[in-house]
Amino acid sequence: MRLIVPKGFKEYAEKTASDFNCKVLDITFKPEKKSNTLRVTIDGDDTSLNICAEISRKLSAWLDSHEDEIKCTSYNFEVSSPGPDRKLVTEQDFIKCINKTVYFETKTKAADGRRRYKGKVISCENGIVHIYTKEESAEFDIVISDISKARIEYEF
Repeated sequence: MRLIVPKGFKEYAEKTASDFNCKVLDITFKPEKKSNTLRVTIDGDDTSLNICAEISRKLSAWLDSHEDEIKCTSYNFEVSSPGPDRKLVTEQDFIKCINKTVYFETKTKAADGRRRYKGKVISCENGIVHIYTKEESAEFDIVISDISKARIEYEF
């Protein structure tokens, strides 16, 4: 059975996250074989376990007070941060990655047929990420709207 999230939940989740200097990145419902999961993904300067737990308690209490509007008999509820494998989507995401190595896949092929890049973010402005690839000693400009996948590459 599909979960019906009560009206006003998204707004309440966004306000609650804001109270902790965080923002809601995503609210998803994932039906699974054994149980269903309603997940709220937050991000901010501090998305520690304690912050996630505090936000979870507040949102869970709100959901409990609206249980008559939820049309799913059982579900798990989670509040989490995106973690190290976070997706990079917005210009602000890429600005935070300046001087970090990022893996990119683009929606369209470049003139040379290339769609995959791995390089250090040099700058990001006006919807364009400028990267330097060490392997090729080359620089590339990647248009954010053409990125299908991007994530930080951690080097150990």
